[in-house]
Amino acid sequence: MDKSKRGSFAAGIGLILIGAMFLVFYFIPGLSLHMTWPIIFLVLGFAFFLPGMAWPESRRGLAALYIPGTILLGLGVIFFSNTLSGNWYMWAYEWLLIPASVGLGMMLAAWGGNWNRVIWQIGLWIALISVAAFSVFAALFGDMVIKLVGAGILVLLGIGMLVRSFMNKKAE
Repeated sequence: MDKSKRGSFAAGIGLILIGAMFLVFYFIPGLSLHMTWPIIFLVLGFAFFLPGMAWPESRRGLAALYIPGTILLGLGVIFFSNTLSGNWYMWAYEWLLIPASVGLGMMLAAWGGNWNRVIWQIGLWIALISVAAFSVFAALFGDMVIKLVGAGILVLLGIGMLVRSFMNKKAE
C-alpha cells in the first residue's frame, strides 16, 4: 500500500467500525445505546493512536496524540463503570483518575515516540499521585468494595515506595 494512502485506509476502517457498531445497536433487540454510550469515548480514544500506527516514520511527533487518546480511554472506562453499575455518585472522586490518564499518555508517548526519559518519569509520577489521591477518596467515600480497593491500592503504592527506597541507585 502506498504510504500516502495509509491515513485514508485507517480512517476508512474506523468509520466502517463506527457505522457497524450503530447498525448492531439498531438491529439487535435488547442492545441499547443508553447503556453503552461510553463506547464512543473508547473508539475516539483508540482513534488518537491510529496516526502513530499509520505513519511509523512520523511516530516521534505523532506520539503526542497518545495523551488525549488515553484521556478519552480513561473517561470511557469511568463512564462505562458508572453506567453499568448505576453508581454515578462515584464520579465525585473518580474524576481524580483523569490526571492518571494524562500521566499514562505521557508515558506511552515518551515510549512510543522515543522521547526523553524525563517525560516518562514525569508521566509516571503524575499517574501515581493521581491514583493515590483517588484511592484516599475511594477508601473514605466508596461502598465497601471500593473502600477495600482504595485501601489496597494505597498499601501497594506504599510497598512500592518502600521497595524503591531500598533499591541501589545507579551512578548517573
